[in-house]
Amino acid sequence: MLTYVCLGLLFLFVASRAAAYYFRSRRALSPEKLDQYILTILQTRERENK
Repeated sequence: MLTYVCLGLLFLFVASRAAAYYFRSRRALSPEKLDQYILTILQTRERENK
């Protein structure tokens, strides 16, 4: 009986991780937006280091 509980919990964990991965991949940035995002981060770090 304990084995079934563990398998059920494992299934719920895997299903939640798969759903999170699916939704995260749907919101992926386009290459242009990703480039702009990285450039913004680098410019911010340059200002902080001055």
